[in-house]
Amino acid sequence: MLPIDPSNDTAYSFVVFGASGRLALSKIFPALWQLYRDNRLPQGTKIFTFCRSRLELAKYRIKCVPYMGLDRDRDPVKYNSFWTNVHCCQGFYDNPQDFVNLKESMVRQETKHNMTLANRIFYLAVPPVVFDNVTLNISRKCLSITGWNRVIVEKPFARNELTYKPYQTQLCQTFKESQIYMIDHYLSKRVIQNFFVLRFTNLIWSETWNSKHIAAVLITIKCEKPVHSRADYFNQFGIIRDVMTNDMMQLLTMLTIEQPYSNYVEDMRDEKLKVLKQVLTLDMNDLVLGQYCNNGIETDPVKVGYTQHSYIPKDSLTPTFAMAVLRINSKRWTGVPFILRVGKALNETKTEVRVQYKPMDCDLSAKSKSIPNELVLRLSPREELFMRMMLKQPGRDGLCLRQTELNLMLSERSPVIDNYQSLLLDIFAGNQMLFMRTDEQCEIWRIFSPALSFIDVERPKPLLYDFGSRGPMAAYELAARNGFKFYQSGEFHANPNSSNDPKDSPSRAQQATPTWMITSLKSIE
Repeated sequence: MLPIDPSNDTAYSFVVFGASGRLALSKIFPALWQLYRDNRLPQGTKIFTFCRSRLELAKYRIKCVPYMGLDRDRDPVKYNSFWTNVHCCQGFYDNPQDFVNLKESMVRQETKHNMTLANRIFYLAVPPVVFDNVTLNISRKCLSITGWNRVIVEKPFARNELTYKPYQTQLCQTFKESQIYMIDHYLSKRVIQNFFVLRFTNLIWSETWNSKHIAAVLITIKCEKPVHSRADYFNQFGIIRDVMTNDMMQLLTMLTIEQPYSNYVEDMRDEKLKVLKQVLTLDMNDLVLGQYCNNGIETDPVKVGYTQHSYIPKDSLTPTFAMAVLRINSKRWTGVPFILRVGKALNETKTEVRVQYKPMDCDLSAKSKSIPNELVLRLSPREELFMRMMLKQPGRDGLCLRQTELNLMLSERSPVIDNYQSLLLDIFAGNQMLFMRTDEQCEIWRIFSPALSFIDVERPKPLLYDFGSRGPMAAYELAARNGFKFYQSGEFHANPNSSNDPKDSPSRAQQATPTWMITSLKSIE
């Protein structure tokens, strides 16, 4: 943040409720610090913490150090300067007077440099049980009357369709829709924006983005780490509520919306809502649940089965893996399965979308099909957008095929900020493009609530999969039945009857070579 400009008349207050929690330590404060370090925060921004436990600033800043990514040669002076803009407040979420005290602290800082406009952001990193008290007390005691007010809401957004109704009512009665930011940690702004440009401005993709050309879509969020942080929360809500009903559905809507009428944010959100209304309710036959177990190989005491963790009940049936197949009843997408795969303690960490096109006839005499092209949107660990396709292998006289990747992202000449930092800047700017509207979440719960109710009541036993594996084989059988093909170059589950040995699965190059090419190669030899 740059030094205060004497002519600047606008103050910004950023309040973190639940500041003693892990989210504030590991995500919110590192993002704020990095924005401050790079002079991206608006001038006059002050940060306030509010939680039930008493925070001492000197101790709190030490707790944050492991997450801050500090440069010892560059950051010490500015890091000290950053914490002069942080003010700690203690209070109870159900005590209105504590919120009055918070407001008085904000006013003291906002008026210190004769600033006349006060803009305020309230980040609700609090458990659901105190959500109503916090939103009510903010709306009654803490709102600015000289500037704008915005509230950032963290998941979980209730538990199901039934409990979401009062949640939505409370939120919309205390704040306007234009003030509400339901944040999503997984969306990559750069990848999504590049994809929009790719789809809506290039004929080759615009004309093939439909069920006539696309066979299946796989949306994946994989994590190689076990459940550790927020274990109580995770065991109560499970993998579907934790990730699938917000982050993954956001990705699905971004992929499937029709072109908005304009660049206006509400036109984009209207199109997302239309798609969600067309998604059919999830059927239990299209859902596979799994839970990781000890693979018998790992010596690391952390890498054990889910129920072997000391902080997890021994009889827990909470899924740590889920694969769901969703279908959209629309002219563009009827017949295309959208496969959502998410899991903990898997073989790798990544977030990506794989759009698999239909194969084409490449050998009329043998009635064989080509290997399908894939458009891959990778959001993490690296941001990538590329097309998988087959080309002739260089340096060979014959028609030997090789898989290649056509890079569809330009290299960035200027520094690229972290996705989470970018989302915070969007909130300061009032840009709601990548944030859900409350009626969108209502439709998402309509899609998932019947399956979640069945899981809560019947408590089906999840399939076990080894720690560090790719998940239960039944999930890949479900994907194969719905037309998605796995290959050795991607993931080796090529068909549901194959073994788990990658050698049993042909590579793309092996499968892609038509017999007429093989014949011509033999004649050349």
